[in-house]
Amino acid sequence: MQDKVAAPPPKLNEVELRDELRALRTLIPDSPWLNPIQAVAFDLSRRLESGDISIKDLREMSTRLLDRGCTIRARRLKDRIGFKTVADTHEQFAEFVRETAASCNSLEEFANRWSRARTGVVLTAHPTFGISRELSRRMVELATGPDVDLAEPISIPHRPNETIDLTYEHERTQATLLNLRNACQDLHETFVRVAVEIYGEDALKLEPRLTTIASWVGYDLDGRTDITWTRSLELRLQEKRTALEDIRTRFLALDKGLDHSEAGLQRSARQTIGKLDLAIASASEQINALGEVIANHGKGLAKAANVITRSDSYNITSVKPITNLIDEITNAVPDTDTKIKFTALKQLVQTTGLGTAHIHLRINAAQLSNALRAFVHEPWATNLSERQSVTRLSEMIRDVKPETVNFGTLDLETATAIRQLALVAQIKKYVDSETPIRFLIAESESPATILIAVFFAKLFGVDDLVDISPLFETPAGLERGARIMEQLLQEPAYQEYVRGRGRLSIQTGFSDAGRFVGQISATLAIERMHRTLAQHIADADLGNVETLIFSTHGESMGRGAHPGSLHDRLQYVLSPRVRRSFATRNLPLKHETSFQGGDGFMFFGSRELTVAALSSIIQDGRIPEDDHDPFYDDDNLTLDFYLRLRGYQQDLFAHPGYRALLGAYGANLLFKTGSRAVKRQSDTATAVDRGDPARMRAIPNNAILQQFGYIANVVAGIGAAAGYERDKVVSLGKTSPRLRLLLEMVARGKQVSSLNAMGANAAVFDAGFWASRASWGREPQLENVFRTLSTTLLTDTRASDIAGLMHHVRLDAIDLHAILEDFELEGGKVPDDTRLEVDLLQAIRSALIMRIFILSGQLPRFAPRNDMSYEQLLDRALALDIPEVLAFMRQAFPHESSSAAAADGFTEGATYRPHGIDDYARLETEILTPMEEAYDFVREIGTGISHHFGAFG
Repeated sequence: MQDKVAAPPPKLNEVELRDELRALRTLIPDSPWLNPIQAVAFDLSRRLESGDISIKDLREMSTRLLDRGCTIRARRLKDRIGFKTVADTHEQFAEFVRETAASCNSLEEFANRWSRARTGVVLTAHPTFGISRELSRRMVELATGPDVDLAEPISIPHRPNETIDLTYEHERTQATLLNLRNACQDLHETFVRVAVEIYGEDALKLEPRLTTIASWVGYDLDGRTDITWTRSLELRLQEKRTALEDIRTRFLALDKGLDHSEAGLQRSARQTIGKLDLAIASASEQINALGEVIANHGKGLAKAANVITRSDSYNITSVKPITNLIDEITNAVPDTDTKIKFTALKQLVQTTGLGTAHIHLRINAAQLSNALRAFVHEPWATNLSERQSVTRLSEMIRDVKPETVNFGTLDLETATAIRQLALVAQIKKYVDSETPIRFLIAESESPATILIAVFFAKLFGVDDLVDISPLFETPAGLERGARIMEQLLQEPAYQEYVRGRGRLSIQTGFSDAGRFVGQISATLAIERMHRTLAQHIADADLGNVETLIFSTHGESMGRGAHPGSLHDRLQYVLSPRVRRSFATRNLPLKHETSFQGGDGFMFFGSRELTVAALSSIIQDGRIPEDDHDPFYDDDNLTLDFYLRLRGYQQDLFAHPGYRALLGAYGANLLFKTGSRAVKRQSDTATAVDRGDPARMRAIPNNAILQQFGYIANVVAGIGAAAGYERDKVVSLGKTSPRLRLLLEMVARGKQVSSLNAMGANAAVFDAGFWASRASWGREPQLENVFRTLSTTLLTDTRASDIAGLMHHVRLDAIDLHAILEDFELEGGKVPDDTRLEVDLLQAIRSALIMRIFILSGQLPRFAPRNDMSYEQLLDRALALDIPEVLAFMRQAFPHESSSAAAADGFTEGATYRPHGIDDYARLETEILTPMEEAYDFVREIGTGISHHFGAFG
């Protein structure tokens, strides 16, 4: 028997290259111009162009690096959630319930403690589906299973799914909500079991609210116009049917264990199943009717509306018919264990209502202003910043006479804000009359904006169901947010509204805030606003009105997600001091946080992980002890720190290098990761214009910073913020839990950031780099290409602008490293193997981008056509607008002829064959196809880089 021939070793070894990067770093003190990442990238590029290595060799090595990064990310997910075993999770939660019972003197007091949810989860489908459904599942398996070797292959591409539309996002959301519903029922069962142990079966009558779950996927109209009201209603009806089917499935699972010999029990069980079956059938009929309208582009609406509004006993808009029947069964079953299980099911139904979760509608403040102008037609409505507008709106709210709407009203209404609140009225009448609906208003910068929403809510009779929630996120919003709320609280109309709801709602965002003023300074500004808000609410003397603060952050550090434990993440966005500010004033407080897209949904990627994550979130509702934190002792010191940091970040925001970096490739380094489009500039805009951060959404802004290797809006400016008071800041940080939590986030951001990566990514825009490659004569076959690239880039300022940015932030990084060392926080000054693997991914991608540039320099010249010149096309190629370049070239130089002359069968012979046919074929095989392959590879490596940052954008 012949021995198997051993496979040849790979041409590229990541360990050797990683060690080369480490060795090159040791040379920097004596060669300060040396950039190890750029050096390795250049070597790989030269070997690639000479044929010494192939794209296949690079891909094989990169896949191993991507797989390792993915596995490390999965392990971090497990650690962040704190998952060990399911049993550990339930025991820890049970102990928490026992602690709350120990602090109560009676069952009534215990019932009051749990009578409202203190925390909540909101799923949002921001464009962060950077990894596929399949890869997400694999990561969750790695997080919940035993540790695997880092060399274990993943065998799944590191990229998003091909099609990411609203349907896809909604499906991913609903799958995540199912895990949340499972976890909610599991934790309710643990809660009831502990309560019964302590208080006996009287505890079965409790109706606790452990937490809430919600979603705005399908209902968020801020920044998009592609979601119609019919589509939102269709999704809401589908969610109702899904919830009813889910309740039915859970009920049947419990019903199997019942003794049906008892007539009363059998009757109640049959009634429950019958009630659910009829409600499911009714919802299906409504969905089918509305689906026909959508399929026929709005035709037949009246017919569908009549189906939805038909009065019969099948459609239910309250959970009470279901929960009452479950109560009958609970009372009838003899054993306590079964009673507990049915009670937990009932509590799940009460928690989520007639839907898979609560829903949030979201619009923009400008849409409300436009709605008012369309409704009022009076001069005062043109300037809502004036005091007169607030007075007039308060009068309108006081005097409003409710009006009714029908589905024809929604179809005729052109004002988005009015239509959304009219939609709420229809949902209340025909879908779910009890479950609260959040009405989020982005970019709220005036009290009048919120009062407009109150007016329309009252006009349509939904002010008892809708929680109107302004979003404060822009610099102006953060500065004025507390004052806006103070002004609102002085208005009797607003006071009457929040008292009627029993809740005052606001939303504070870490997304645009972190983009405009830096993440740490944004966090400090939001905290100051929260603390001031507590005082204003106390001054308003609203009684027992609950304050609901919804923290919309993301999964990346650039969007305010602390990279530590889930506990740290929650404490970061709503500090213990804020919580105590409300508690000491006896103000009820609820805190909701968002989990965004494919990255955030992984916290709830399996039943096991979800129970652990949700348990931690519920426990975050504890009122913190009054531990002294010196961070708040010297307001002058902390305010100066904040102001200097904000000033540094604002200067950074305006730096030409920052804009050059964002605009160098725009979003072209990235896969499409969501259904909401990235804002782009006109074709005539320069790279710097494309990089204007004020005209770019926060997620691509953060993603580009990650891809260039330095998340400046998180790590930059701390040195400047400490300033001449550095010793005081360091002394403060050693005893301040709050400051340390902030600096831990900065430290983690610095660990994975690299200014060398930024420099290597900018090097390809340096005309001198390409001129040098031409001048040494080592690559004679490419000399003309190098000349073309160098000539094209002679007037390009991207390389020099980004170099200026590097020098600017490097000076601050010197101070940052010193501060982190004083705190004994690891900031990545000496990178470990994992960080060096990120550097290696950067080097590989840089070599691939060089490959694309070199191929671009070989594109044939052509006369201007279709408003496109050769020079414009080359500029697009060097900005990695590769799909556009390929589409133009394949249209202009088709390598397959479709004419009849290309067919065989002519009797007349010919000796001449048009040469262009072969030239075009070579263009496709030698330039365009390799360019397409390299560009696809570039973006996949981008996914690997995001693994190390823990999230996309």
